[in-house]
Amino acid sequence: MNDYVGTQLRGWDAATFRTASGDPGMRSTVVALTVLERAPDWARLQARMERLTLCVPTLRMRPLYGVMGLSAPRLAVDPYFDLSVHLRRYRVPEGGGWADLLDDARRMSLTDFDADRPLWEAALVEGLPGGAAAFLLKLHHSIADGQATVMMGLSLFEFGPDPDPNEAPAPPPPPAEDVTLREISTANAVDTIRRVGDAAGAAVKGVADFARGSVTDPVTTWGGVLRTLTSIGRVAAVPDGPMSPVLVGRGTTYRFAVFSLPFASIRAAAKRHDGSINDAFLASVACGMDRYHRRHGVVVEDLRVNVPISLRGDAGDRSGQAANAVSIARFPLSIAGLTVAEHMEQAHALVERWRDEPAIRLADPLAEISWFVPVPMLAQAARASDLTTSNVPGPPLTLYLAGVRVTQVYPLVATIGAALNITMVTYDGNAYIGLSADDRAVTDLADLEADLRAGFEAVTGEPVPAAGTTADADEPIGDTPAAEAPQS
Repeated sequence: MNDYVGTQLRGWDAATFRTASGDPGMRSTVVALTVLERAPDWARLQARMERLTLCVPTLRMRPLYGVMGLSAPRLAVDPYFDLSVHLRRYRVPEGGGWADLLDDARRMSLTDFDADRPLWEAALVEGLPGGAAAFLLKLHHSIADGQATVMMGLSLFEFGPDPDPNEAPAPPPPPAEDVTLREISTANAVDTIRRVGDAAGAAVKGVADFARGSVTDPVTTWGGVLRTLTSIGRVAAVPDGPMSPVLVGRGTTYRFAVFSLPFASIRAAAKRHDGSINDAFLASVACGMDRYHRRHGVVVEDLRVNVPISLRGDAGDRSGQAANAVSIARFPLSIAGLTVAEHMEQAHALVERWRDEPAIRLADPLAEISWFVPVPMLAQAARASDLTTSNVPGPPLTLYLAGVRVTQVYPLVATIGAALNITMVTYDGNAYIGLSADDRAVTDLADLEADLRAGFEAVTGEPVPAAGTTADADEPIGDTPAAEAPQS
């Protein structure tokens, strides 16, 4: 078999690619918005990006498709890879500002990838207020989750303004050759036969283990099978629809908003209530969403929330790679009538319960089965969620891009069927929140942002300023006060 046909997308990655390709409302992009003190040297930035693609070979891989799309695409090194196709630079119009930058990030996020080239693009944006610049990096969610995006940054960013003489050299370009449709289809057939054989072998072993256990320890064996089947039923259950009477519309476009706050305030809130950072984050979101619904004259008891559960560190995961290693927990989250302490206790209990679900670690096999489910049905199930939240730990120290200090980093993630996506990334002592809101579900994005900031204020007990997103703003996005203590 030709060595240049690459490997086939499997499980969660394949399902993500398929749904994103089959429904514009399921577009699956991650945009990392990095604010820089000033514009870096263009040649040095190009060199850093070239290094990134060598250290993360996925960024040089293009999708290869078999006959009639009957199987998931393969990822193989693109023999025509050209960095200049993926990396560009431009200036905002005279008098433009941070609102224009968010609009550009929105357009980038809503634009489909070239389906025959590596699934990423980047842009250096110059001419921002105060002489600042921004770097936008867009990735397809099928090749990287939030934590994988942070891991990619380890090969892109530097720890000081000067080049590190001790930095390990980048590997040479991976070999690549063009392949024919016949070779792609043959590789897909071989992979399918291998998977069927592996599945059959696993089934035989499972039946044998079950038969043996039924004799030696029937209570434990049958109890384990029942727990797993019940868990699969909970994880794979398709909801009837969103729980919010306000966030009811779904379309194919969304808008971004951002704000930030010192990470120390979130950490202190978590410590006061013996909770985790994620508990404080979810509690803040719940408080903000309760406030937003009351603004609309309704009290909503629960919202259906998607929360990514990281599988990094599990046996057999891909934690050493810039790839997806995540499953999704979907559960009702109470937002009304709770104290801050109760919000945090609830968040902790819900996430821990779902983390212990046996079926959570069957995400890839369940996603394989979803290949036989029509995309419209998968999209309908995704649209039954009110919001997705994600908390991504980032580097706790100052980073540089091509010699220029990184001042802020915002995660801008597609809604992927939900009304909202709220993602937090921590960097250099601050927490940066990116909000994506479906245009049909949310027609008052400024009000929603204000209510979410109020939610964080309720949990942390400290004011959270609005981001400087007006066109005439002189301060960078989310002009965040310095944190009182280094991130941990």
